[in-house]
Amino acid sequence: MATKSATAGKTTKTTELLVITGNELGAFARMTTPLAKNRINIECFSGYEWSGEAAFRIVTDNNRKASELLRREGFNVQENPVVLWTTENTPGQLDSATVALAEAKVNTYSSYSTNTPGSTTTTVAFGTNDADRASDILRRVR
Repeated sequence: MATKSATAGKTTKTTELLVITGNELGAFARMTTPLAKNRINIECFSGYEWSGEAAFRIVTDNNRKASELLRREGFNVQENPVVLWTTENTPGQLDSATVALAEAKVNTYSSYSTNTPGSTTTTVAFGTNDADRASDILRRVR
């Protein structure tokens, strides 16, 4: 039986950077290169095509500097509050979270996750209409 992780149930309120650009070859690389050159780590991201555009949601270890760099490179950057929820990587955890948020009437407009295969924990980013309430609710999910 797996031992519970000390980080399970941890929430962090932070900012995601939403970058929408033309959906063309190399768009993501043009965004990641200035971050890499400035030693900014992308901790969590989502990328997708939408109506001929490319949309990237990223959380970094230095969102303020990342936002400044990307704007200098000509990207349109929106900053949105998100809650990062680190929890046990087991079946049903995400369901427990989404049900708890829905029952509390906390709307999620975006979500994405990151983990390492075989890891005992996962981290999910939730963009919501109320980051404070979402954070409180997610801390209680077991």
